[in-house]
Amino acid sequence: MESTPRIARSILSCPRGGNVVIDGIPYSLEELEMQGFADDGGRPTFLCPPERRMAYAGRRGSHVVLVLQGALGNGEAVRLTGTLRWLRTDACTCCETEWEEIVMDVSNVILVHPTGEAVPIPLDAFTDRDLDLNDGVIHRNQDHLNNQHGEELREAVATRCYIPADSILAAQITGLSAEGFEFQWVDERGAHSARTTFDRPARTPEDLVAGVRKALAAEIC
Repeated sequence: MESTPRIARSILSCPRGGNVVIDGIPYSLEELEMQGFADDGGRPTFLCPPERRMAYAGRRGSHVVLVLQGALGNGEAVRLTGTLRWLRTDACTCCETEWEEIVMDVSNVILVHPTGEAVPIPLDAFTDRDLDLNDGVIHRNQDHLNNQHGEELREAVATRCYIPADSILAAQITGLSAEGFEFQWVDERGAHSARTTFDRPARTPEDLVAGVRKALAAEIC
């Protein structure tokens, strides 16, 4: 059975939805109009346009309560308490769109089960670097590959299997793990699958992406 810190980190890495209370005022994540959200070693990180609530809250160091529901598991949620902090302003190199990067310095973590049971999690256990690569990270990366890189996957399968790329109707990755993955594809002859393993097991999210890139010989982000 998975440990409560690992379940909580998986929720933070791959949330299905949630809400946030900033200085006592509740918002849904959609209301905050964020451009992105990430788990940075157990520290929630928000990307948001300038002149938005989250940017203002980060600059003034607001108190925040963040509650997230996970995309995996058995309906657990994680409740994080802490303060917001402005980190930097950045811009897209291609379109010059600006955003603010706001981080949450977490002071308290609670895993909430569907029954209502609330389990406190020590902060040092929640931020353990061994949890950086968790089920939520793996699920998010697999979904990203399949939803955003279909063309690259078809080309990679064609190269590996010595078949024309235009004969592949669809391709996807399944069973992604720290050790490797299975890729499946459909062509004119039907459905096929193959398994590949990484040269060495991934230990970090960066290792995971690098392993997939090398195995597929594809430039993916």
